[in-house]
Amino acid sequence: MEKTHAQNILKLIENFEEIVITMHINPDGDAIGSSLGLATFLQEVLHKSVCIYNESTFPAWLSFLKPPCAYYTNVQEIPFKNPLVITLDAGELKRFGEELTTYIQDKKSICIDHHLGNTFFATEYTWADPSMSATGEMVAHIVFTYSDKTIESVAKPLYVALSCDTGNFTFGNTSSRCIEILAKLVATPIEIAPIREAMDNTWSEQKLHFWGRLFSEVRFSLDNKFAAVLVPSSYFDEYGVSKEDLEGFVEQMRKVKNVRMTLLMREDVKDTRPIIKVSMRSSGNDDVRAILMNFGGGGHKNAAGATLEGELEDNYQKIYSYVKQALK
Repeated sequence: MEKTHAQNILKLIENFEEIVITMHINPDGDAIGSSLGLATFLQEVLHKSVCIYNESTFPAWLSFLKPPCAYYTNVQEIPFKNPLVITLDAGELKRFGEELTTYIQDKKSICIDHHLGNTFFATEYTWADPSMSATGEMVAHIVFTYSDKTIESVAKPLYVALSCDTGNFTFGNTSSRCIEILAKLVATPIEIAPIREAMDNTWSEQKLHFWGRLFSEVRFSLDNKFAAVLVPSSYFDEYGVSKEDLEGFVEQMRKVKNVRMTLLMREDVKDTRPIIKVSMRSSGNDDVRAILMNFGGGGHKNAAGATLEGELEDNYQKIYSYVKQALK
């Protein structure tokens, strides 16, 4: 089935010389890795004119990955007049930001996504498959459908995409199909050790102390089946860190024995409005997506997110009432 989708997308891409690649705002490792992998493939292998757009700046913790083309944060700077827009790693148009929502209205588009609840907003083609471990895996299927082999500059970001969304190939979504793709990427060849070094060993002293503070404030409840931490916006100035320094913390709480579900709530400000960014993780059959759907969120059964308005503690209590029902 994935080969058919890949072939159909490759056929559509043939009809366009200019392509804009975009991914959800506040992009994670899968969003960045799949975008850079696809952009490099389109530019270096298919010889297309490509740019990447996201209203969020490029994540500092992934700065070892270099975009192969222009990376725009202002949609008006995109130089193409009538490009194909390929959206990655989200199934709702609002996840790509207000500027992209307006920009894409009169454009041809393709959506490639591995989340549940895709709204099928793309005009030309939607490949939505929640059984895929990562959007990077889907992009890899496109790359390897075109040719049995690829180049290092394509394989490296796709490895990062797979690694990030599978917990370095330890989460339950790490399928045999994912491992087969991993093997093909490594055989390109790419060197995994320096990539892992760049991904894992780049902490600042400030981040270490910041995480220490958060670990000391984790709340355990429901017989230690639930762990949560609330992060006020003041902490970022206090410790001299950014929101990117929270990457991975919500997974760390799952390492405590008996914890089945975790919650991280980060206070932020957008256009002078206070907002709360929510991330939840779970194990096995515990469905955090079902909980956050009550708050307009989405994602996967074991990894989901949402954006809320209001106070940290008030929103925590609202979510906690659903968690209590789920873990009773």
